[in-house]
Amino acid sequence: MRYQREDIPTPPFWLALIPIIVVGVALGLSVFALDAEPHFSLFLGGTVAGLCAFWHGFSWKTIKEGFKHAIARTVPSLIILLIIGMLIAVWIASGIVPALMYLGFEFFVARWFLPLILLFCSFMALITGSSWSTIGTLGVAAMGVSEGLGIPLEMTAGAVVSGAFFGDKLSPMSDSTNLTPSVLGVNLYDHIRHMLYTTLPAFGLSLIVFTIMGFLASGNGETGDVSAYTDYIREHFNLSPWLFIPPVVVISLIIRKVPAIPSLIAGVILGGSAFLVIQGGSFSTFMEAVHTGFVMDTGNPEMDQLFTRGGMDSMYNVVALALVSLAFGGIMNHTGMLHSLVLLLSGFVSTMGNLTLTVLGSSVFVNLFGANQYLAVILPGQMFEECYRDQRLKLKNLTRTLEAGGTLTAPLVPWNSSGVFVYSAIGISATAYAPFAILCWVTAIIAAIFGYAGISMHHLEEDQEEEGEDQQ
Repeated sequence: MRYQREDIPTPPFWLALIPIIVVGVALGLSVFALDAEPHFSLFLGGTVAGLCAFWHGFSWKTIKEGFKHAIARTVPSLIILLIIGMLIAVWIASGIVPALMYLGFEFFVARWFLPLILLFCSFMALITGSSWSTIGTLGVAAMGVSEGLGIPLEMTAGAVVSGAFFGDKLSPMSDSTNLTPSVLGVNLYDHIRHMLYTTLPAFGLSLIVFTIMGFLASGNGETGDVSAYTDYIREHFNLSPWLFIPPVVVISLIIRKVPAIPSLIAGVILGGSAFLVIQGGSFSTFMEAVHTGFVMDTGNPEMDQLFTRGGMDSMYNVVALALVSLAFGGIMNHTGMLHSLVLLLSGFVSTMGNLTLTVLGSSVFVNLFGANQYLAVILPGQMFEECYRDQRLKLKNLTRTLEAGGTLTAPLVPWNSSGVFVYSAIGISATAYAPFAILCWVTAIIAAIFGYAGISMHHLEEDQEEEGEDQQ
């Protein structure tokens, strides 16, 4: 959404820079120096942004509209977050996640674990269209298997995140993959096909590196002692083939393009039924798990911690972060301050390579200071559309670059909503797994190289003024 000028000139660059400096300093102190949560830093940035906008002449009504519209657009995503929290708790309580882990312990070999998890998470996200759902279900199970096999959890988290976001980017069911081309009027399938030029090489490189890391991490190739894990699962959960029905149903619903919210709700209901019937749980325990998370209390702290997670409570931190980050970004966008900042970068886009690098940098910049992947594709997309038209480049080049710099780098930022979600779901911070989330940062590097080398940078034909029918 473009900002509303309210007949007031765009704020000067120095004024727009003040909230960014405040947020940067506050985030640096809170996240790196004080080891504190980033919420207040972003809240402080939003407050300062509002004060700067008010000083420049914007009314309180316009400032309020800025954060209200930004938050309103993501309400469905926030609801999905809460449902995923419920899904994690219910699928653990019902034995679905433990059953998946048990199969992993039985069939996975340590040295091949990392590349296989990369492939499985990619496939899961591709057919479901949701990186977060994949991380919250298959990713949770993968962390348990990894611990039992003796594979470093940071490596496994990197494989899970790389696979989940790779599959998400190529899925026509993904909300972010639909959002990015829709911002610029690019055909969805043209957008997905054009991303293959950069994402497939990044995926191939990731697969090779994870295979090498798997062999090195497993030492002589012998698996760790997983008997304690398998014994624990058999002792405390009833394992049954019926437990695989809920995941199959959820995947089938999403393949049939049933929206994410009803599909995930079906997963919660079916998981709850499995908990009541197969595990013999009580309805009161189910209700408590949905809200506060599933709790294992068997006297084995290490194992209990592995299966104690989920619930809506576990997602409140992510929801709160999304609210304050969207408020900050919404005010900056609606009052033109982000526009003022991005305009400064327009002087560096005289060549195709510089333009690509500038879009990548702008998307990463918004991810860092807007803490939201949707803003990281919407704002730079709107700002640099005319630059691509001026260079007679098809807009699918821009949407591909926005995905590489905006969506894929989001989980690498600890205070970004994606980074916070991953931590909430699998318990590994972005600072720990980021070096191993190879695909997420290699894709941006490949996109920059392609921009400078002119590889797969498709141009408009001489007689084309618009993207044309092939993009609609």
